[in-house]
Amino acid sequence: MNFKRIYLSTALWAAIPTLAVSPVSAITINLQYPGSPLFSAALDPTAKAAINAAAADISAAITSSLNTINTDVYTGNNSSTTATFNFLYSYLDPVTGATVNIDTATAAANTVTMFVGAQNIFGSTLGTGGHGGFGYGLSGLGSASNWVGAVAIAQSNANAAYKRGGGPVISSISGQSTLGGATANFTFEYGVAYGQLSLDWDGNNNGIKDSDAELNNYWHFDHTTAVAGTKRDLYSVALHEMLHALGIGASDSWDAKHSGTTWTGSNVLALTGSGVGLTNPAADHIAEGTLSYRISDGTDQEVAMDPSILIGSRKSLTALDLAFLRDIGYSTIIPSPPTFDPGDFEEDGDVDGMDLVIWQNNFRLNAAGDADNDLDTDGRDFLIWQRNYTGPLLTATSVAVPEPSAIMLLVGSVLAGLGMRG
Repeated sequence: MNFKRIYLSTALWAAIPTLAVSPVSAITINLQYPGSPLFSAALDPTAKAAINAAAADISAAITSSLNTINTDVYTGNNSSTTATFNFLYSYLDPVTGATVNIDTATAAANTVTMFVGAQNIFGSTLGTGGHGGFGYGLSGLGSASNWVGAVAIAQSNANAAYKRGGGPVISSISGQSTLGGATANFTFEYGVAYGQLSLDWDGNNNGIKDSDAELNNYWHFDHTTAVAGTKRDLYSVALHEMLHALGIGASDSWDAKHSGTTWTGSNVLALTGSGVGLTNPAADHIAEGTLSYRISDGTDQEVAMDPSILIGSRKSLTALDLAFLRDIGYSTIIPSPPTFDPGDFEEDGDVDGMDLVIWQNNFRLNAAGDADNDLDTDGRDFLIWQRNYTGPLLTATSVAVPEPSAIMLLVGSVLAGLGMRG
């Protein structure tokens, strides 16, 4: 495998002031493809299937409920004085990069709309993603003495709707308005509703869209097969950028939970024990190389939301990715920690010679080779390792076991029979 790392990105922006998912999912990620085709007519069915699968996996993991936004006009009335705000959403076109306004800023219940496209992305960055923007217009009528109160009522009504009743605070906008000498200040916080992700179609960085053959050599499109050793996995990149659009690395709620590279959220700390060094220096990703267990099968992998991915590899959601989602305001499924057979000291799903090496290296030093939960590494732990051994036949000369000599004799006597289990 080529162990070159390729980098994922988050794009942050603000505006100027269809997918089938499991019926148990709390949110639907409504994918829209404004560019036609995404890559090409030949490649799109497989590419879109991978992107749809990433969206479905996120939808199945997030259990938050998002309220309907059924109007984009919010009015405050205070003793015949009226303040009226008219809101809009916006997003960056994933093909052209231009800002697109959604003048009617409404949203269906439990739905987040994401616009997906491809474009030239220079360097080693495979994709960019981020949340939508938010803007407003304001009109008013009445007396100065009641203006501040009218604006406050409109602000309260709008915030109750646009926070969506669940999930993170994505961002906020503030302003002020004066009527007859009375100045009203206001701030609007908005939750998740729209987002955008762009994928690279210029792998050789020559400024021109690649041919189908070049794209096939660059991307691994099929999420149902193992990733070819020289390719970049489209599913993994789409998953990563959608999580940015949902607020990881790119929201007010995210910013409130870190100080420099230290994370302070309680859900993450419950898994890791410490938040020190847990975000990258730019504080827009989980720190490079952070490991957690996949929610699909309990196997350790780098988290989906660290800044890069190895060529030839695939990432899926991990328990730590979900803990970060909970810390910024989502509800998620709570995956069960993986269970390992006693003697599987390296926690890779089997009991083999590598586990014996761990026992050997930690004998009477610490609990790294503890199989019987008595907080030490001793001969009893070796016997448990032996009973649960699942690896290939070893010989007595394959390992050197530490003192005492009685344990040395025991190991020499049992290793010859490791092919048999009772």
